[in-house]
Amino acid sequence: MLTNRRDLLKLSSALALVAGAGLNAPMLAQSSATLVYATGTDASSLDPQFSSDLPTIRMVRAIHETLVSADKGEIEGVLATEWSVGEDKTTWTFKLRPNVKFHDGTPFTSKAVKYSFERLVDPATGSPHKSSGNIIASIDTPDDLTVVIRTSSPFAPFLAQLTAYSMSILSPSAASVPVKEYGQKPIGTGAFKLGSWTPGEKLTLVANDAYWGTKPKLGTVEVRVVPEDSARVLMLLSGQAHVVSNIPPALAPRVESTANAGLLREQSFRSIYVAMNVKMEPFDDIKVRQAISLAIDKDALIKGVMRGMATASGSFDSPTIAGSVNYPLDPFDLAKAKQLLAEAGYPDGFSTDFYIPTGRYTNDRQLGEAIQAQLARVGIKVNLVSPEFATYQAMLRGKDKIAFYMLGKGNSTGDLDFTLNLVRRTGGSINYNNYSNPKVDELIAQQRIEVNAEKRNAMLKDIQELMQKDFGSFVLFYDNQIYGVAKSVGGLEVYPNEFINFANASLKA
Repeated sequence: MLTNRRDLLKLSSALALVAGAGLNAPMLAQSSATLVYATGTDASSLDPQFSSDLPTIRMVRAIHETLVSADKGEIEGVLATEWSVGEDKTTWTFKLRPNVKFHDGTPFTSKAVKYSFERLVDPATGSPHKSSGNIIASIDTPDDLTVVIRTSSPFAPFLAQLTAYSMSILSPSAASVPVKEYGQKPIGTGAFKLGSWTPGEKLTLVANDAYWGTKPKLGTVEVRVVPEDSARVLMLLSGQAHVVSNIPPALAPRVESTANAGLLREQSFRSIYVAMNVKMEPFDDIKVRQAISLAIDKDALIKGVMRGMATASGSFDSPTIAGSVNYPLDPFDLAKAKQLLAEAGYPDGFSTDFYIPTGRYTNDRQLGEAIQAQLARVGIKVNLVSPEFATYQAMLRGKDKIAFYMLGKGNSTGDLDFTLNLVRRTGGSINYNNYSNPKVDELIAQQRIEVNAEKRNAMLKDIQELMQKDFGSFVLFYDNQIYGVAKSVGGLEVYPNEFINFANASLKA
């Protein structure tokens, strides 16, 4: 990560050397039709039913497809061409796309849909996303291109739920592969299939020549794992990479000013937030939680650390998602923060560990350091802790090991139920700070079965009002997606749910 002036000077020196060697030379040759994508972290398991981190999900979704998609906002058919719901609001009939084959040559049929969803909810599979399919009561396959799914009750976000990566369709041949091995041998219907994979170094996606849709213009996407932001930027500017992720705001002007590359910016659904475990001292006191929010100047973080390349909002889910209430950022008030700490019994503050990721989100380490300095002004002495991200996630899942932390949360379905069920419901799988409110739980259950959009949105508003009052976490901002892209690249698509679509990308000669 670029954390100080020394790093910036080091990069500048390196760029000068590159310039001397021909910085403005043509990008990588078109002859191989290979696009090089440099990212900060590697994928983990390529099994959609076990994926959880964004770098992995991007690869999973290049290989696998779902029945429907919400990438562009509206629900669109992918492996399903049309669908309808019966008068009982629980019987869904999907007509499937004909003449589709999996990467192993197996025909795509209704039996593949049935297999995939039953595998997801099977306790023997052990998927952490099992709850995504729990609403399904039964699946019938009257013919190869028709699947009838019955839900246990009316379920308003059902179509949105089907867009989730965990609901991807796997080849039935996966049944012959041990669950733990499928993540290294994925078989989907996507525009790309897995070529090779050297964990921690490089993964290749190879064009699926038998793809049912428009064939990819690229032969290969080579994904290189490059943790250092400065190294990724150097790869872009020197022509060693065509696309790089997470351009640091401090280096964005340098990328924009170069002749052979530019920036691709897209807002995202991802909120960067601070949370406190409401069952662990001293954060079990709401006054302490409120004081911490008041002591953090979010506007200064956006303007300073993020250099304006973030979107301000106090809503836990992006206001662009239907039903989300657009709250203002929590105010900055040091005097009030000190008063609340004194009322809570901490007039001189206290010491605490603050867990942050490093290299997972744009400028995450710098944000942690800035928050550390801001909290010191009210007597809170922060010790920054940043374990390797997989370890960090494992500790969070324990729900009793980390009391105070910063994290990012996206929304793959574009529906509030995704967050509410996983992050805010009592016992939700990523409810890491043990938030619990019986009324919120009741409303979450009710909004799921309310098919009237107006009534459902009213329930969603009530839920958000209650969450704001309980104050177990607060949003710093919404992360903007900032990619460096070579001028030779065309057709690359990035969506608010943070999926990168390489299928329509091309390289100029």
